[in-house]
Amino acid sequence: MLEFVIEKLIALLGPIATLSKEKRELKDNALRSVSTALRETQLYYRDLGMGKERSMDIEAQLVKYWSAAAIPLRHIDEELAMACEHKAEYWVNPEQWSDEEIVRLGIKLEDVARAYRNIAMPKFSKAG
Repeated sequence: MLEFVIEKLIALLGPIATLSKEKRELKDNALRSVSTALRETQLYYRDLGMGKERSMDIEAQLVKYWSAAAIPLRHIDEELAMACEHKAEYWVNPEQWSDEEIVRLGIKLEDVARAYRNIAMPKFSKAG
C-alpha cells in the first residue's frame, strides 16, 4: 500500500513541475508586457521633456502596449490589469483626462510602475 502511494506521488511530480513552470512563464510574459509599456511610455515622456512634438503615432503605439499588457496580467493581478486598461484608454485621448481622474484610478505612471515592481520583485520593492 505504501509503495502504491509513493508511486502515485512520484507520478504527480512531473505534472506539478510542469504546471509551476507554465505559471512562471505566464507571469513572466505578463510582466514583460507591462515592462515594455512602462519603458516605452517613459521614453516618450523623456522625448517630450526634451522638446519633441507630440506624436499621434507613438501615442497609438502606447495604446497597443498598454492594452496588450492588460490581457495576460488579468490572470495574475486584476487591479494592475485594470490600471493597464485605463492607461490604454488614457492614451487614446490624453487631454480628456483630468489629473483627479488619473489619481483616482491609480494610473499615474509612477503608481503603475510601483505596482509592477511589487509583483515583479516584491522582496526589493518593500525595502525602498
